[in-house]
Amino acid sequence: MDLRLILRILPDLLEGLKLTVALAACSLLGAAIGGVAVMLARRSSLTLVRRMAIGFIEIMRNTPIMVQIFVIYFGLPSPGLYPDAFPSAVAALVLQNSAYIGEIYRAGLASVNRTQMEAALALGMLPRTALWAIVVPQALRRVMPALGNQAVIIIKDSSIASTIAVAELTHTGKLLLDRSAAPYETFLAVGLLYLALSLTTLFAMRLLARLLPVRA
Repeated sequence: MDLRLILRILPDLLEGLKLTVALAACSLLGAAIGGVAVMLARRSSLTLVRRMAIGFIEIMRNTPIMVQIFVIYFGLPSPGLYPDAFPSAVAALVLQNSAYIGEIYRAGLASVNRTQMEAALALGMLPRTALWAIVVPQALRRVMPALGNQAVIIIKDSSIASTIAVAELTHTGKLLLDRSAAPYETFLAVGLLYLALSLTTLFAMRLLARLLPVRA
């Protein structure tokens, strides 16, 4: 193993890591918001809305992320839309992970005992106030470990963006491999950077869970 080669290519890999962080951050934020919409649709009193939500969840969870990226990036030009590579990758990651996070939210809400809502209503709270003041904080703290795992999945899945030439970490590693012909050193460094980013994300999510005021 040539450590000098790793040190030489590290600045270029860090540039790719910056785009990976941006890609993962945008995707996680979008999926966190999209998950709320999926969860609300899944819990809707309207049968059609619930069935549409279930259909969306099943499609997103049971088709490969690479296929979804290709459908967006190569398929949208057919009706006259020409998205750039970066927003196409973000869109695919947001759509797929919204399905997962929506189910995480739904499970978190279901895990809070219904008697707590009933007690809040008995004390004179409005249903919306009771939901956001009593139920949601407990549910959020309970789902933080699952959300942390999903964030790590998004970080790892962001490497698929290299297939449509987004210059993130994996794509940068491939370009450096063509120049250096040293696959072991190049992708060892890439792997270690992904590991460092994933562990940092998990640590941040655990710290955030501890800072939440409500203990579930």
